[in-house]
Amino acid sequence: MSALLTGLALTIGLTAMSPTGQAASPASGEPVRSCASLPELTFADGTRVTGAEETDAICHVRLLVPGSVNIAVSLPAHGWNGRFQGVGGGGYAGVLTPPDAAARAGYAAAATDTGHTGSPLSGAWAWSPTGMKQDLITDFAERSVHEMTVKGKAVTRAYYGTAPDHSYWNGCSTGGRQGLMEAQRHPEDYDGILSAAPAINWDRFIPAELWPQVVMRESGHVVSSCTFEAVNKAVVAACDGQDGVTDGIVDPRTCRFDPSKLIGTTTPCGTVTAEDAAVVKKIWQGPRRKNGSFLWYGLTPGTSFAGLAGSTSTGQAAPFPITADWFTYWLAKNPDFDWRTVTTAGFADWFDRSRTEYHDVIGTDDPDLRAFRDGGGKLVLWHGWADQLIFPQGTIDYYQRVAARMGGLDRTERFARLFMAPGVAHCSGGPGAAPVDPLAALVKWVEEGKAPNTLAGANGELTRPLCRWPSVPRYTGHGSTSDAANFRCAAAYGPQRR
Repeated sequence: MSALLTGLALTIGLTAMSPTGQAASPASGEPVRSCASLPELTFADGTRVTGAEETDAICHVRLLVPGSVNIAVSLPAHGWNGRFQGVGGGGYAGVLTPPDAAARAGYAAAATDTGHTGSPLSGAWAWSPTGMKQDLITDFAERSVHEMTVKGKAVTRAYYGTAPDHSYWNGCSTGGRQGLMEAQRHPEDYDGILSAAPAINWDRFIPAELWPQVVMRESGHVVSSCTFEAVNKAVVAACDGQDGVTDGIVDPRTCRFDPSKLIGTTTPCGTVTAEDAAVVKKIWQGPRRKNGSFLWYGLTPGTSFAGLAGSTSTGQAAPFPITADWFTYWLAKNPDFDWRTVTTAGFADWFDRSRTEYHDVIGTDDPDLRAFRDGGGKLVLWHGWADQLIFPQGTIDYYQRVAARMGGLDRTERFARLFMAPGVAHCSGGPGAAPVDPLAALVKWVEEGKAPNTLAGANGELTRPLCRWPSVPRYTGHGSTSDAANFRCAAAYGPQRR
């Protein structure tokens, strides 16, 4: 049989039958054909099913889209919940991990390598001696995820005999950026998008990640991890209780800490110097032009320096690999480039080059979400305040611009909400409470119309409500400070907001 699905002609050469040979009801959540039969599917654009095998009650399907985009689809052999889930990647992607966790939760799910293979930390694949590989860059930035979504839904329909009732995106970091690209460029693909710590503003935050290393090089020494840890302990000691609770969690919006106060302080690794304090101050400040004007954000006080200002055990500088490759292959376009030639005085030139060449390709910061909103789409964003890799201020900046474009915060919250997680690092980790099951909150919003006022957060025995921006959790003054029930969402400065 044949069907037209989202503009793609899908030709199926088999009768829709259950694995036992009996016609199955599309609403049963059971397949109408065998997993082994799926390689017989053909696509008008030349996409091929390269493999299909059922293992551990999951039908694992592999597809190859012309242009080298590989897709993995995981389909529950029994008990499909009628939903499709697109699962995001990380870093530069380049790996194909079957989305089995989503399938075990009842979803038909898909993932992609985004059109190239290699370590997610390596961006060398985009470069060649004859020029940048624009097709691969486009696949990575946008095309692969849309193809994955369309083809994944087509395979889902072929297997179960019916299209998904609802489709959801779930991703963090690069996966968060991919979800927002879908909302901006392909708003019809998903009913709900969960975007965590999104790698949007890619053309700006990626070069900004090198700033800590450039600052340290110009200071004449690499600040030790021990000294950085001492600084963060001092930040916590000074700012922890400002929210009314002493729990090791810092709200950077209210923390005003001057690192110069630590000069002369003795630490397990020596005495904090004026040079150490100056480095910390510049890292927190973020990259600037020669005249001191803003380029991008820096790390928030209390956030780990290990990712962007890391060093080796021998005290050598250790730039974050994703950023080092961005300068080497995407900006300098020279595999022999030495990042140490980048200076604070010349940093703006590199930053501007990144914006000029790649903003339209991978900036992923278009605030016009009218098509997504008008199609009934719902968006849940969340970001940890202690993110050591992607500056959380960039996500807030984007959300503010969305609100301005969409008619104000009240109107924006009808379809898109942002939740900030104090003390939470990149996607997870840190002393704060991370969202427990934000996808469930998104599903409830899409399917029941119940918009989340908070997200449930937890870190071991610690539970906290994660409040929608710009509200923050405030202790009521009664009961355990580890129990979310004893916190309310309040304005950062002002009366409570419920």
